[in-house]
Amino acid sequence: MAPVKVFGSAAFTNVARVLVCLEEVGAEYEIVDVDFHAREHKAPDHLARNPFGQVPAFQDGDL
Repeated sequence: MAPVKVFGSAAFTNVARVLVCLEEVGAEYEIVDVDFHAREHKAPDHLARNPFGQVPAFQDGDL
């Protein structure tokens, strides 16, 4: 099974909470860094994942 993708930076509290939960259940995951200074969280590809433009965004396969 492909690892879950978590979009954001582990330095952000909300992203860290998701990562802690994934570690607790032993799930495979990949962190995809989102550069806030470059406003990547407002880019069309990120808005397709999360229409509110927030992190963390979560992708599990096609879901």
